[in-house]
Amino acid sequence: MASTSGSSLLHTGRRQDTGSAGASGQAGAGGGGVGGWIHVSDIRNPPDYGRIAEPEDIFGSLEVDGTGQFTDGTGNYQQSGTYRVVTRKGVLGLTDVLRSKVFEALKREEAKSKR
Repeated sequence: MASTSGSSLLHTGRRQDTGSAGASGQAGAGGGGVGGWIHVSDIRNPPDYGRIAEPEDIFGSLEVDGTGQFTDGTGNYQQSGTYRVVTRKGVLGLTDVLRSKVFEALKREEAKSKR
């Protein structure tokens, strides 16, 4: 069977079976066993599946190795520097889990300041 580009569609399936199809055969979730960065962003303007959020929506990034584990056990977090609390798309958007974590951290800071 041939595609309109002239390449065989049967070979793509075989490459996927052997794991050599690359990122294009991984439905947007590819890393090819090399490692890379996971970008941590807010939810005010979620990107399309498999895409990276806008720089103004990214808090920072965590590094992972080829197996998907955080490097150095911590992920070597690096702050974005381009994150904006308010953009044309709205105000900071957090998931319920992150919102509760921020709330807990603020409570701890408030308790420290009362000492």
